[in-house]
Amino acid sequence: MRLLPKLGRKFRRWKKFKKSPLLRKLDLLHETARKRAFLETSQDYISRLQAECDENVVTKLRGKTRDQFLYNGTFHEAVGKVLLTAQFFAMMPVRGVTAKHPSSLSFSWLHVRTCCCLLFITSTLIDLTLTIFKVLDGPISFNNIKPIIFRGCILLVCMTALNLARKWPELMMHWHDIEQDLPQYQTQKEKWRMAHTIHMVMLVGMMLSFAEHLLSMISAINYASVCNVTDDPLRNFFMLTNDEIFYFMGYSPPLALWGKLQNVYSTFIWNYMDVFVMIVSVGLAAKFRQLNDNLLKFKGMHMPPSYWSERRIQYRNICGLCGKMDNAISLITMVSFSNNLYFICVQLLRSLNQMPSVTHAVYFYFSLIFLIGRTLAVSLYAASVHDESRYSLRYLRCVPKDSWCSETKRFADEITSDLVALSGMKFFHLTRKLVLSVAGTIVTYELVLIQFHEDQNLWDCDQSNYS
Repeated sequence: MRLLPKLGRKFRRWKKFKKSPLLRKLDLLHETARKRAFLETSQDYISRLQAECDENVVTKLRGKTRDQFLYNGTFHEAVGKVLLTAQFFAMMPVRGVTAKHPSSLSFSWLHVRTCCCLLFITSTLIDLTLTIFKVLDGPISFNNIKPIIFRGCILLVCMTALNLARKWPELMMHWHDIEQDLPQYQTQKEKWRMAHTIHMVMLVGMMLSFAEHLLSMISAINYASVCNVTDDPLRNFFMLTNDEIFYFMGYSPPLALWGKLQNVYSTFIWNYMDVFVMIVSVGLAAKFRQLNDNLLKFKGMHMPPSYWSERRIQYRNICGLCGKMDNAISLITMVSFSNNLYFICVQLLRSLNQMPSVTHAVYFYFSLIFLIGRTLAVSLYAASVHDESRYSLRYLRCVPKDSWCSETKRFADEITSDLVALSGMKFFHLTRKLVLSVAGTIVTYELVLIQFHEDQNLWDCDQSNYS
């Protein structure tokens, strides 16, 4: 019983002490410090988790998806997928076209891609030989030699592309070195712009080419249904589209398959040579534009002579690159323009005939419009190299009078005096004036051909009038 009063007194003293302001203040400070420590610990833990998540995401992006969205602004990276597509059709057998750095590029005569390219060249040579013998066996006219022109251009372009593939690693390393010396892109949008343009040119060109080939097959099927040599419609189709093969040989499915594959590959290469010239033109024009964008930032400002000296050297390096690429692809450019000029004249001349069916008319006029549009696109894209090379002169004219020096004068003189443009074996240069020259040439040739033109029945099965 004595224990209870003692406990009561202790409880009263403890309760009184607890209510003291000093203790309450100490408790409040202690509780605040505890909460702050807890929050800091939690924040550190959350930050550590966030850092680990970010590291995992970056690792995942680097390994899988980062390279698909980020560009470094180089021509080698932008043109990689385009060359990879060409390799499916036995062109440009270069290894490492999709690598990030051009040092990964290599060429080997023993590689399977090179062997496929050589095999297709041999196949094209055989097909061209059969076509020549077939054409020489009958009367020769402006329209009858069209298959020889077509297959001859394909063979020449394939051989030139194979030779270009040997030089491609060295060309891309030289291109990459010049790009590293230029004023660098500041945003991802600027790095992405050239690659986007190249991919769109390739996509639109090949989609239109596929549409033209599909219409050609539909028209050929319709033609074969009228000019039915046998009771088998499939056999009639192959004998029509590969008449140079079965002119000397009997029909067989392996020969029909070979002829169809040869036709598909040849059609792709026939369109790809124009697309390739456009793609190289886009890349060269983009390098001049990259330099001009830097000149635009300092337009009208007082800049030291060292700035203009550096820009002049960069401009001269791009001009040297343009000369190297022109030497490498000038034969392809020459074949492209001469081939387009011939086929435009042939198609315009055939347009004077009455179309035998709706499907034939749709295919014919779509092919004609596509051919003219493609020729115009090649001319304008190639002319953009010359236009961008002279655009720098506008910014030099805005240099303040007290900042004008010998380097700016030398820079302006080089732009004015030099002709920087792609060419066709140095016979002509691709500028905007060429578009009018080509148009005038087509009109002149067409007026001459119309004088010797005779209407033909396109449904005459005894003649090779199908195209």
